[in-house]
Amino acid sequence: MKTDLSKSESHKEAALTAHSSRDRILAAALKLFVEQGYFNTNIPDLSRESRCSVGSIYHTFKNKEEVATALYQEGIKAFRTMLYDALKQTTDPIETIRVAVKSFMKFSEVNHQLSKYLWLCRHNEFMTGMIQHPTKVGLDPLGRLLTSNIKRGIKSGALADLKANVIWTVLFGIPAGYVRDWLDGYNTALPSKVSSDLAELCVKSLKK
Repeated sequence: MKTDLSKSESHKEAALTAHSSRDRILAAALKLFVEQGYFNTNIPDLSRESRCSVGSIYHTFKNKEEVATALYQEGIKAFRTMLYDALKQTTDPIETIRVAVKSFMKFSEVNHQLSKYLWLCRHNEFMTGMIQHPTKVGLDPLGRLLTSNIKRGIKSGALADLKANVIWTVLFGIPAGYVRDWLDGYNTALPSKVSSDLAELCVKSLKK
């Protein structure tokens, strides 16, 4: 799914573009969940914002919780697809780290509302039971690509032979920490302004 989620705002959401009723409902949910909160949003709110009837919403989703789940899953898919598309251009382990961090930061800035939903709302109790960690390295194309490139770096001696959980914590934890503080208003510099510095910090942390 690709949905433009913020035509009414100063920044544009690049990860999602609304066309179908389902996409319009998810676009409305993202806007309302982020701006007024999940618990303060009801189905009639989603109906007004999406311009879909209440009946259409219930035909597409069982309830508000299912809307939240679908939105989160689509956000995760958009994030991981973006990372994979950026990383598949290189097999160099060091460049893989740089590209991963910079792409993470770019996605978060360009997709501001979606990032808030993924990185902040996922800690709320309404998300219990539906969380798939955005940066979990699994067996999908992104996970296989990352694992292959990192193992290549360790084997060649370019990267330190660290446990996988340590590597992923450095690679994703550092940019995620900055992005969360930026979304909360504690970091004022845009992610794009510090992405190169954070990328080099991750490289230094993982190099042998």
